[in-house]
Amino acid sequence: MKGKFHTKHGFTMIEVMVVIVILGVLSAIGVPKIIGYTEKTKEKADLMKLYYLRDALNKAIIINGEALYNSSYLSSGDESTNQKNRDKLKGFLENESGVTLFVIEMKGGASMNVQASHGSANNTANMCELIGDAGTWYDALKEARFEGVADIVAYRKKTNNNTGIKNDVEKNGKSHSTFTVKEDGSNWRTYPNTPMFISSELNYGKAAGLDKITSQGNNKTNYRLTMSFQWTGAKESSHSIEVALLPNGAKMYNKSNGRGGAFLTDRGVCFSTYGDRGCADYKY
Repeated sequence: MKGKFHTKHGFTMIEVMVVIVILGVLSAIGVPKIIGYTEKTKEKADLMKLYYLRDALNKAIIINGEALYNSSYLSSGDESTNQKNRDKLKGFLENESGVTLFVIEMKGGASMNVQASHGSANNTANMCELIGDAGTWYDALKEARFEGVADIVAYRKKTNNNTGIKNDVEKNGKSHSTFTVKEDGSNWRTYPNTPMFISSELNYGKAAGLDKITSQGNNKTNYRLTMSFQWTGAKESSHSIEVALLPNGAKMYNKSNGRGGAFLTDRGVCFSTYGDRGCADYKY
């Protein structure tokens, strides 16, 4: 009877190494694409919040043409002061840079920092006082799910500066119901307990390229964006509002060419309700 021979099949070390190399190459190509796609999806979700904010304001305007002036800031002073602030708001809404409601500081490796105002963040057009604790601007932020921003702005106005925050923390602690106060060297960061955005770039800033930032002078470690508003086309006759995240010194809408300089992510998402033209003049 003839014997039967069975050949055992397996992988040689060289074959295993080849497979590992191939998998490594595929991972190097595929994983970044998957991560990039996920981040871009998150950025688009973040962008939608600007549209929600715009729509909340526009709904208010439809109901009441004077809705944007519904703020305690524009009614709590004497008539002369109120009128001066109303005129100021009117001018900013028709300005190419719009009006600033609050500031977001971006710093690589650190959490977002929400501020009421800052000297290098479109400060001449800042009217954060409009938010208050009631009125159109407050309601719009709440409807668009920007929880905690109004409380941060009020806190920042009350404490005034880093020394003021330090003194308040020593007296009252860091705990707040809607936002967090966190020490950052000799500075302090304040951000909502419910995150405003979910994408990495709008929570921790750009991973690289800060050396290209030009609109904040010699500062190459962080940058600030302002939540800015403007009549569509910078014309009150439009009876509608646009929203954008603006770098310092940028225009929301250039009347000469219809372009803007709003924040553009590394993945090409434009944070302006004007659409892509709203970021056509982005400088970073």
